[in-house]
Amino acid sequence: MKGNDGTGNNELRDSWQTPQKLFDQLNEQYKFNFDCCANDNNSKCEIWTDNFLNYDNVFKHDINWMNPPFSKAYEMFEHFFKVINKGICIYRCDNMETKIWQELILKHADWIFVFNKRINYEGQENSGARFPSALIGFNIEPPNIANGVLFEIK
Repeated sequence: MKGNDGTGNNELRDSWQTPQKLFDQLNEQYKFNFDCCANDNNSKCEIWTDNFLNYDNVFKHDINWMNPPFSKAYEMFEHFFKVINKGICIYRCDNMETKIWQELILKHADWIFVFNKRINYEGQENSGARFPSALIGFNIEPPNIANGVLFEIK
């Protein structure tokens, strides 16, 4: 079995997309306004950008969605918590001792929802990710999902 060697945040996984069924379930509850990290092929919301790091306080009153490209995850989370007022992100949760979790996510998130199985991202080569995923909520109520565990941070 191959262990986690810390190389999971690479460009080869940048194109992995949130499964449409999961997004639809979340969108039914939250009615997302803006997809922070998208392109023509994978946008989940009517309003989206492929250049989120250049946005500054534009969507403060909307409910935002972010599935960051793995190779830029730290910068994306840092910017998300700086310019977004409320939203939900999906991200890997196998290395919670890393800088991204310790310096950003755990300091700013209100809750974390860990799925009870691995996510089958669209656009990946194999049948499932080799790491678990979590939803991260910021200034928004937790999801109405039964297949996992909710951790309230604040």
